[in-house]
Amino acid sequence: MVATRTSSGGFYSVRDVARLSEIPLRTLYDWQQKGIIAPALEVEGENGRVEEGYTYAQLTIIRIIRSVRDRRLDFAAAAVALEHLYDRLGAPTRGWAGERVYVVGSRIYADRPDEWEITAATEGGQKLEVRLFGDYFDELRDVHAGESILVPPEFRKYVHIDPDVMGGEPVVKGTRVPTRLLASLSRAGNSVAELVRAYRIKSREFVEGAIAYEKRLDAASSRA
Repeated sequence: MVATRTSSGGFYSVRDVARLSEIPLRTLYDWQQKGIIAPALEVEGENGRVEEGYTYAQLTIIRIIRSVRDRRLDFAAAAVALEHLYDRLGAPTRGWAGERVYVVGSRIYADRPDEWEITAATEGGQKLEVRLFGDYFDELRDVHAGESILVPPEFRKYVHIDPDVMGGEPVVKGTRVPTRLLASLSRAGNSVAELVRAYRIKSREFVEGAIAYEKRLDAASSRA
């Protein structure tokens, strides 16, 4: 399949995925060889060279796998969860726009306005009784509305990732300004005040948050 970076599903190179998910390249290649998850897209460059890439949905899945791994659950648990998410939310190639997936402790939950409502993906899709959570899930819905699981919680106020905005590249929330651009300009000597004025960003706090987010990604990449 040949796609473009502006496709609604987004296009993320293997290096993009490694950086955004904070997972080493060698781990992604290992997962690909083991059949855990592999690039679903190809994009042809101007030189005719074809590059493999992942969709936004796949990037979300990889982030979920990382969350499971970080919580020291095995891949068997991740496989059960992902199988349920595929069944519940549809094939990842169609995207999961408008659906909500929460990672709470060592469990993964899918939330969708249908007859199942909230299900625990890590328990094979066992239906959950909403009353067990009371207002807790209402609070989660409010906190995560319009946010992406791909962005660490401490940066979600400032950074947004949407496959329909700048091809899925991280941007300053409420704008189309890539966080990578701001970090590059900051390294080149531009002050935060100058960047706020130049790109009409809400406040210096958003610029500082975007730059801090990029520094985190850079630091994670250097450790990989």
